[in-house]
Amino acid sequence: MEYETLSVASDVGAIKLRSRWILVLLLVLLTSAAESSLARQRVRPSISYTIRVDKKDLSWFAVEMRVRGAGNIVRIAMASHPEYDDRYWRYVENLSAESRGVSLKVTREEDALWRVETSNGELTVKYRIHLPTQTAPTRAAWKPFLSPTGGLIGDLHSFMYVVGAESTPTLLTLEIPKGWAIASGLDATNDPRTFAASSIELLLDSPIIIGQFQRWVFAVNGVPHTIVYLPQPNAVTFDTASFIEGIHKLVTEAFKIFGKPPYRSYTFLYQDGAQGALEHLKSVTIGARSQSLAQRLTGVFDTTAHEYFHTWNLMHVRPVERVGVRYRPANPTGELWWSEGVTIYFSDLLLRRAKLPTFDPTRVAHLETYIAAYLLTPGYSRISAERVSRAADDPFGLGDDSASTHLQGNLLGTMLDLMIHEATHGRRSLDDVMRTLSDRFTPQRGITGRDIERAVHEVCGCDAHSFFEAYVRGARPIEFDHYLRAIGLRTHVTWSPALSGDGKPEPDQRIFVFSAPGDSTLRLRLTDPDSAWGRAGLHTGDHLVSLDGRPAATAMDFRSWLAQLRIGQTARVEVMRDGATSQITVPISGYDRPIVKIEEIADASPEQRRSREQWLIGVDAKH
Repeated sequence: MEYETLSVASDVGAIKLRSRWILVLLLVLLTSAAESSLARQRVRPSISYTIRVDKKDLSWFAVEMRVRGAGNIVRIAMASHPEYDDRYWRYVENLSAESRGVSLKVTREEDALWRVETSNGELTVKYRIHLPTQTAPTRAAWKPFLSPTGGLIGDLHSFMYVVGAESTPTLLTLEIPKGWAIASGLDATNDPRTFAASSIELLLDSPIIIGQFQRWVFAVNGVPHTIVYLPQPNAVTFDTASFIEGIHKLVTEAFKIFGKPPYRSYTFLYQDGAQGALEHLKSVTIGARSQSLAQRLTGVFDTTAHEYFHTWNLMHVRPVERVGVRYRPANPTGELWWSEGVTIYFSDLLLRRAKLPTFDPTRVAHLETYIAAYLLTPGYSRISAERVSRAADDPFGLGDDSASTHLQGNLLGTMLDLMIHEATHGRRSLDDVMRTLSDRFTPQRGITGRDIERAVHEVCGCDAHSFFEAYVRGARPIEFDHYLRAIGLRTHVTWSPALSGDGKPEPDQRIFVFSAPGDSTLRLRLTDPDSAWGRAGLHTGDHLVSLDGRPAATAMDFRSWLAQLRIGQTARVEVMRDGATSQITVPISGYDRPIVKIEEIADASPEQRRSREQWLIGVDAKH
């Protein structure tokens, strides 16, 4: 600018003039920025969806997304799940976009991310989801499918979203075969085929069952709950009255812990012919074969208790790394020991408080089972709970060791509960910690390990820091007797040869196979480097080439081969490692297994005995 050459001595007036112009320019820029910011806050895109299912061809379904009021460049994506990323962007077909009848250019920027350019902020995106052929004997309960009598669609397996508009409310309309009903955690509208979600994030977390299914409704504290069961054509009958009553009892017990739920309605989505389960904010998908339900309900109650408690512990109170929607894989989190393992602790409590059948007859038997599994696997005494959590989705993360967040977290939760019992003379428990976290955190504000530690300290007023340093951030073996003494109990551990069902010594079969994401070849996974397999020189991650000279194409091939091995035999395992093949000879041997019995301490004080009675029946100190 020409007045930058003016000197102060020669032209003071020019300097004043320049200063005024700079001030005016700054005010204009600030005002413009403020108005632009307010405009962005006021103008939120309008987004709605339609899913179409054609009964003539059930190998795919069509999705349409309508966007109004967006910018000139719109990025659309398929979200990834933090634990079960099925990468359904691979099954997107015939993707196109248009605006007022004019085709728009769609550019793929990443695997799960596309860019669409539009001159008016309006676009309609159309695509199909081609359902992959089912190769496993049973289907995962959270994966979409369609059959002549119904199916599962919706959530992040189906919907794209506008990046940056995840909090936008949305509507979904379903065009499905005549005679099919609809069930999901979404809110109903005046149109029976149209549903509302308070945010697209909620839509992406809402699976939908469509078809010919059974439906039951009950209320707890005025909050409606729906149970849906989608049967297969060959389904057998089971005791639906006991089934519904059990779920009602589980919900009632959860309400007693928290007082109120983080939802206004909830839907249990059960599917015949499926396995596994997955939690959601306002619903849960659970595989429940009718043949199994007809035999006994223990398994479905156990799964339901666990997945339903995730409504609070994992969905409402979630690790900070799990906050928000993303189209890239989630970052590892160090808190899965809490989100998964402590949920195991509470699901067992819910079952016992509801007086429903359990696999272990007592809390003591339950604890004995878990401690024995802990002692059998040395990785638990070598690897911190945080590291096990971060490696949960990395099959190579623990080397030749193995550990489960579910088992480790369940035991840590139990020890924390005992520590709180002792510090508060039985007046408080881990229930109070869970209530504190639920009151303090939301799905938009995630927790860290330090947050959990602070909540424990606030509840018990005791030294939570040392516990977390030793067992959560550190890898010290859990001192079970130290914590059990609070309720007048101790462990008695013996080791003896592992025996099979017929009472004979059991061969060491502590080895598994897996396929890494994007790689169909089988790899080995060890659970103990000191197992027969580890001592022979095999390692987690080795590519499996052959077994006793015969190719192994599937995990079933491997399991069948492993099952026929006997102590004293020699197995030949050919593997590829670092580009070179090796023939590993494995002498098949037995192994020792711990037997854990929890006993009463003879000199237990009256307070210890009172605490023990309270703990054994699993009552909440609040009640």
